[in-house]
Amino acid sequence: MAEMGYLGLSEPWLMRRAGDLHWRLIARAMGQREAVFHCAQGQPLYAAFCATSLRISAPEIPDLGRELTLEAHLGRLGHGRLASVQRIMIEGQAAGRIVLVSAFVGRGDPASNRSIVRRAPRALALPPEAPKLARRIADRAALVARRDLTGAAGRHIPVLPCPYADFNAAGLLYFPSFATLSERADFALGASARRRITARDVVYLGNVEPGETIRATLHHGAHVDCVLTTQDRKPLAYLRSRYLPE
Repeated sequence: MAEMGYLGLSEPWLMRRAGDLHWRLIARAMGQREAVFHCAQGQPLYAAFCATSLRISAPEIPDLGRELTLEAHLGRLGHGRLASVQRIMIEGQAAGRIVLVSAFVGRGDPASNRSIVRRAPRALALPPEAPKLARRIADRAALVARRDLTGAAGRHIPVLPCPYADFNAAGLLYFPSFATLSERADFALGASARRRITARDVVYLGNVEPGETIRATLHHGAHVDCVLTTQDRKPLAYLRSRYLPE
């Protein structure tokens, strides 16, 4: 099973697969065969994620040789946002769920990842209304986006994304890479190599250029909170994570 990692499910593999399914659902809802989007002026658009939410309810189920499938439904949230709710199934057993909330964006400056702005596609998909779970996650993300995260308390550490591994074909820092960078920073600060994720909520607030160092601020309590910013303190993401007790 390609989604297996060091200790159970590989979160980066799983989220990449879920993201691809989300984009294909949008394309299908818009009557397209390919998940390639453009605005009315013909400029490229990306269904970028505003928020993601992962819950692993049965971390003991995944194992080598077993088949993982995702059962997904796409819904609309308003303000141009779409959400998919995806059940993680392993040979008929529920192992968790993923919620992805996206909005169409483009670059204000074609040469800058810091110039991401909301834009409307040529035709917007109008699937059924998203369920309450997706709405709650989107509403919480909107509240986080309005907070001042630049003064977050915790331990600080720089982390440098790798263009080859952490950026996608659009030249943007790929959405699963934010969690990977948070984990990398936390591990460098002494986090256990044996812990397993059970819940992660991410709010995406910005992007960076390849070669740009990110500042991670981590606070450990009932959850592990991580704020990722640029070196000049512009917010990139807020992550809240929970792990199995060791």
